[in-house]
Amino acid sequence: MSDIIHLLPDSVANQIAAGEVIQRPASVVKELLENAVDAKATSIELIIKDSGRTLIQVVDNGIGMSDTDARLCFERHATSKIIQVEDIFTLHTKGFRGEALASIAAIAHVELKTKTSNSDIGTHLALSGSQCTEQTPCQCETGTSFAVKNLFYNVPARRNFLKSDNVEYSHIVEEFVRIALVHPEISFSLYHNDKQEHHLPKSSLKQRIINYFGSNYNERLLPLEQESELVNISGFIGKPESAKKTRGEQYLFVNERFIKHPYFHHAICNAMEELIPAKHFPTYFIYLEVDPAQIDINIHPTKTEVKFKEEKFIYSILRSTVKHSLGNFNLSSQQIDFDNISPIDFSAIGGNKIPKEPKIHTNPDYNPFSTQKPEGKIFKTSSPFKNNKQDEVAWSKIYEGLKENIPDEILPYITDEQLKLHDDLENKIHNEEEEEISETMLFQTLNKYIVVRIMSGFMIVDQEAASERILYERFLERINQQKIDIQKLLFPESLTFAPQDAAIISELLPDFTSLGFDMEVFGKNTFILNGIPADFKENDVQKVMEGLLEAYKNNLISLRLSRKNNLAHSMAKTLCVKKGKILTYEEMSEIIRLLLTSEAPEISPSGKRIFVLYNEKEITLLFQ
Repeated sequence: MSDIIHLLPDSVANQIAAGEVIQRPASVVKELLENAVDAKATSIELIIKDSGRTLIQVVDNGIGMSDTDARLCFERHATSKIIQVEDIFTLHTKGFRGEALASIAAIAHVELKTKTSNSDIGTHLALSGSQCTEQTPCQCETGTSFAVKNLFYNVPARRNFLKSDNVEYSHIVEEFVRIALVHPEISFSLYHNDKQEHHLPKSSLKQRIINYFGSNYNERLLPLEQESELVNISGFIGKPESAKKTRGEQYLFVNERFIKHPYFHHAICNAMEELIPAKHFPTYFIYLEVDPAQIDINIHPTKTEVKFKEEKFIYSILRSTVKHSLGNFNLSSQQIDFDNISPIDFSAIGGNKIPKEPKIHTNPDYNPFSTQKPEGKIFKTSSPFKNNKQDEVAWSKIYEGLKENIPDEILPYITDEQLKLHDDLENKIHNEEEEEISETMLFQTLNKYIVVRIMSGFMIVDQEAASERILYERFLERINQQKIDIQKLLFPESLTFAPQDAAIISELLPDFTSLGFDMEVFGKNTFILNGIPADFKENDVQKVMEGLLEAYKNNLISLRLSRKNNLAHSMAKTLCVKKGKILTYEEMSEIIRLLLTSEAPEISPSGKRIFVLYNEKEITLLFQ
C-alpha cells in the first residue's frame, strides 16, 4: 500500500487558515487595525472601497518595519509578540499568533509600504496568493501602509457568500468602533468610497464615546469605578431611561480587548433588571483589567471569546459595581431640599380631641352558603364599573370563558349595575357581528389567543401572528404603491440613533416616506420627523424605530428578503398586537375579519402557524 499522507503546500495551508481567521472584510479590518495599535501608532486611517471588496487600507504612523521584517511578516506563525510558550500567559498586545497577514495574503492582492524612523528609505512589497511578486525600496512616511485589494479573488465561493454592501460595511464600522473605543489616546479616521465618515481625534474616553455616538450621550452616561485584587473595573453605564430595544451599544473589554461574554452581560442586565423595561438592552462601555495569567484569550480565532478562571467572583463584583453606580445616580438626582419642605398639617386633629377608632361595617345577615341574594349591598362603595368601552373590557375579562348564566354562588358579590352590564355584554356577543361571522362567538384566552366558535367546531388564533400577517400585507402594499396619507406634526420631533442605525435609516428614507413617515436628515445621526401615517397610533416614534431597526438587522442575518419585504416585515413585527394584550370584542372581530381576507392567512411572515382548527370529530376523539 502506497503512502497517502503528505504535507500541504503553503499556499493551500494559508487558504485553509484564512477560512478560520478571515471570514469577511471586517476580519481584515480588525487584524490590520490591531497591528497598527501594536505598532504604537498615534494616528490611524482606515480607507474602504465597495465595503471592503475592492480595497481595505490601513495607514499608521507607528514604528514601521525593516526590510527583513517586512518580508518575514507574511510567513505563517511569524510574530514579534511571543518567543516562548510562557509568553502567551503574559500578553499585553492584541495579535500574537502570526497567522493573520499570511492568511490575508493567501486570498487577496496585498501591497505594503513601511519605514522605520531611523531609515532614510522605506520598503515596498506586493503579494498575490501568498507569492511575493515585488520587493523594492520606496519613499514613504514613517509607519506602515497595508492595502488589501480584491479580497477572495481566488476563492470565488467565499466571495459569493458575502452579504450586501450595507451589511458588510456595518461589520467594518463595528470593528472600527471596537478598536477606537479602547484607545482614545489614538486618533482614528474612516473613509468609505472617498468620503470621510468618521474622524475621532485624541480625547478622553467619555469624549471619544460622545464624538462617535453623539452629544446627547454626555447626559446619558454614569461612571463606573471599582478596584480589587481580582479585577479593576472602569467605564460607563447608560442611565436606565436610555435603554433601547435594539442591541449594539453593549461594549465589554478586558485588557484593552473587545470580548463577548454572555455571563458578564447577564450580570450587567441583572443589576438593572428592575429599572429598565422588558426586552430592552442597557447601554454600557465597561473595561476590565485582569491579570493575563488568569484568562485564556486563545480559545477562538477571532479572540473575542475569553475564559476567566474566577468568572463567578468577577460576575459578583461587576454586578455590585453597576448597582453602586446606579445607586449613586439615584441619590444625586433625587436629593431632598430640606429648606422647602412643607410642614405637616395637624389642624385636622382637635387640640383636646382623641382620634376615633376606625370601625368595619359588615352585614350580620350575610350567609356565604346561601343561594339567595341578600337584601341590600354588601359593599358600601359604589361600583367601579361604568358604561364605557374601557370598563366593558375589564368586566368582560372577569367573565372570560363564561358562556352560560352566572353561577348562583357568586351572585351575592355582584351589584345590580354589574349584572345589567354583564347581560348587555352577553347580548352583544350573541347578537352583534352576525353578518360578518355567522354562528360565531369570540373570546380571548391567556391574553394570547382568540378562540372562534364556528359551525363545525372552533378555531384558535395566535393574535400576534395574525396581526403580523395583516400588517405585513398592508405595509408591503403601501411601499409598492407609494400612496399614503401623511399627518403633519404640529411640532416636528428630533430622532437620534447610533451611527450604524442612522446609516440604515438614511438608506431606507424613500421607503419610510412610502409608509407615511416624513423624515429628513438633520446633522450627524439625527433626523427630523415632520409627519407620521394618518393611522399611526403609537406615541413614542423613537422606540418604534429602534424596534423596527432591531427586527430589520435580525432579518438581514436570518432571512434572505428584499429591502422592501424586510422593511414591511420589520414594521409588522414591531407594531403588531403582542401576546399579553387584552383585546376588546371589536378588536378581536376585526383581526379575524382581516385575517380571513388576507393572501396567506395560514402562516405569518415569520413562518409561524397562525391558527389551528378543531372540528367536531377531533373534539370528540379528545374524550375517548
